[in-house]
Amino acid sequence: MTAATHAFRLALLTSAGVVASSCGGGGSGSSAAAPPPAAANVTTMVIDGGPVVNGSPTGTVNQAYVTITVCVPGTTTCQAIDHVWVDTGSSGLRLMASAFTPQLPVATQGGNNVGNCGQFLASYTWGAVRTADVKIGGELASSVPIQVIGDTAVPATAPANCSNGSQAQTLGANGLLGIGVFLQDCGSGCSSTAAPGFYYTCPGGTCQPVSMTTNLQLQNVVGLFTTDNNGVLIQLPALSAAGAPTASGSLIFGIGTQSNNALGSAMVFAADPNGNIHTTTTYGDLSEPASFVDSGSNGFFFNDALTACSGNSAGFYCPASTASLSATMLPFNSSSGFTYNFSIADANNLSGDAFNNLGGPGSTCDNTTVPCSFDWGLPFFFGRNVFTALEGTTISGNAGPFFAASTP
Repeated sequence: MTAATHAFRLALLTSAGVVASSCGGGGSGSSAAAPPPAAANVTTMVIDGGPVVNGSPTGTVNQAYVTITVCVPGTTTCQAIDHVWVDTGSSGLRLMASAFTPQLPVATQGGNNVGNCGQFLASYTWGAVRTADVKIGGELASSVPIQVIGDTAVPATAPANCSNGSQAQTLGANGLLGIGVFLQDCGSGCSSTAAPGFYYTCPGGTCQPVSMTTNLQLQNVVGLFTTDNNGVLIQLPALSAAGAPTASGSLIFGIGTQSNNALGSAMVFAADPNGNIHTTTTYGDLSEPASFVDSGSNGFFFNDALTACSGNSAGFYCPASTASLSATMLPFNSSSGFTYNFSIADANNLSGDAFNNLGGPGSTCDNTTVPCSFDWGLPFFFGRNVFTALEGTTISGNAGPFFAASTP
């Protein structure tokens, strides 16, 4: 595997009414490529070594990126930002302050700058809320509240009740594009309550939580597009067991809005209020009710007796031989589950950046106090259409939010 390889699972912590998410491995062989985008609702996704800093790539394996453009609202003062990580497990655009130069207006409340906290499973992001016009492919979202990580408009040290593990100073990306099933990063849970772990003002340098109406929270930019605004479709090429040095596919906006994003016969899996698969995933004899589909996780993450890796590949599995496995998800309005087959290879024997057979241990759980989960990460996306439908939508008779996937 590449030197930068590590398991990425940035499971986003939530308050009431908001989505739980996860942000999150290598092989030899030729690069997997998809045809270039040919429509306004399509932009190219790439899986490679990530942003190059001081001559070296800073990403990790199985990170899928797009290029976005941010502009000072209502102007042509814009900058294209490459290697923005695509995450269907969260909502909201978060950019590294080091990635761009336009002076975007900062959000204020009561005359004080607003800071945003993104709490994840073992880390967090902290930075000011600013407003930008956001262009992706041929789509435009105007006046979007975003988080700027490391922004000096708020104190450098995050509030104590924001801190959760280590601060994510780098994402292996220039930003994180959260395009999950929810319209905001917090939703109703923050609109009437000053919920800790989300929004703050810092008069005199002391930060306290504040409530934020939903229109001023970090937004899922897809929901703000004029058209093609009910969800997304990700198409990535099928890979061999050896993986590929790089891969290229498409991020397509809208579901059932154009000829290139029809839901078709994809299996639909309703999402619950936490963004998890509404029914459950079953792996072996274990029911995993907190399971989810997430392009921001760079592997399948689940609990098994497979040998865990050490050293540079810690966080992944390293079985003595490739394991052929399966797990079952129950589709929406169906009494019979659908079984997906997948493989887990020895992470130490892989080299490159794009793989469909990378996995690692999930979080400790007991299904009593802590529900178990199966994280259907980026390997699940290779070789099939994977849809993420926004809350409040109805598509081909299916009420959002939901996930859907074709069968290869």
